[in-house]
Amino acid sequence: MCSATPEFLLVKPGDYVAIKSEKICEDAKERNKNYWVGQVIDCIGGARNPNSWTLFQVANIDNGEISIINADIVEKILKPSER
Repeated sequence: MCSATPEFLLVKPGDYVAIKSEKICEDAKERNKNYWVGQVIDCIGGARNPNSWTLFQVANIDNGEISIINADIVEKILKPSER
C-alpha cells in the first residue's frame, strides 16, 4: 500500500502552482484551458488540523484575479517559493 502525501499539503505561500479549472468545457479550443497558474498568497488550514491545508488564497498570474480555492484542485507545484 502506497501512502504518498498529496502535493497540496506541501504548498507554501509564494509557490506557483498549476490549478485545475473547476469549469468543464466540451469545446476543443477550451480543453487547453483546463488549468491555470496561480501564486499562493495564503494557506488556510482545516478545523481539525490547522496544518492540513483545505483552502488557498491565490492570485491568477494571467489576470491578477485573487481567488480562494479548494486545496485539492492544486495539481502540481511548478516553482517553490524562495523562502
